[in-house]
Amino acid sequence: MSELLDKVVAAMSSLDFVAKAYPMLTEWGVRDQDVLVHSLGCSAWTALGQELGFMAVCECPVPTSYSADIRSDAVWFSRGDRTPEVLVEFERYDGSSPGELKLDAKVRNLRDASSRWEGVPKLLVLSAWSKGVVAAPDTKKLAARCAMGFKTAVGVQVAPIRGAAVLFHRMIFNVQRDGTLALTQSRCERLV
Repeated sequence: MSELLDKVVAAMSSLDFVAKAYPMLTEWGVRDQDVLVHSLGCSAWTALGQELGFMAVCECPVPTSYSADIRSDAVWFSRGDRTPEVLVEFERYDGSSPGELKLDAKVRNLRDASSRWEGVPKLLVLSAWSKGVVAAPDTKKLAARCAMGFKTAVGVQVAPIRGAAVLFHRMIFNVQRDGTLALTQSRCERLV
C-alpha cells in the first residue's frame, strides 16, 4: 500500500501530471462556471488511476445499503482481483466553517463508501480545490473522523478505519487577469 501511496503523492504533489493530462487546469485556464472545475478534477483523478494501471471510473456508485446512495468521484479498480483499491472525493473548499463541514461530509462519504466495499479499498483520497490561498482546514479533525467511527444520518454505525491510508490533497488556483483560474499549487498530506 505504501508503494501506491508514494506513486499518488509523487504524481499529485507536482503539477506535471495534471498539466500533461488536463492543460485547461494549468496553462489554458478554466472558468469557474457551474461544475466545470469539479468535472475536470474528477477526470484528472480518473486519468491518474488509468495512468497507474487501474481500471478507473468517474462518478462510480458504491454498493447500496440502507437506502443511502453514494457515488464516489473516482474509483480505481484493480485489474487483477477486480476490487476497488482507491476511492476519491473532489470538493470545492473556501476556507470557511461551512467549507470545513463540507470536507467533513466528504470524509464521511469516503469512510461509508469504503465500508460498503467491505473495507477493501487501500487508499481514500479527499481532494479539495480553492480559488487562491484560503485558510487551511483542520486536518487533525479530518484525521480523527477517519480514526473514529461515526453514525450515518440514518443511524448506521461506520467503524473506525482499518488497513487503509487516507490522503488529503489540495489544489490551489490563482485567478488570472482574464478571470480564468489556473492551478498553481498542488499539495498532499497523509491523514491516516
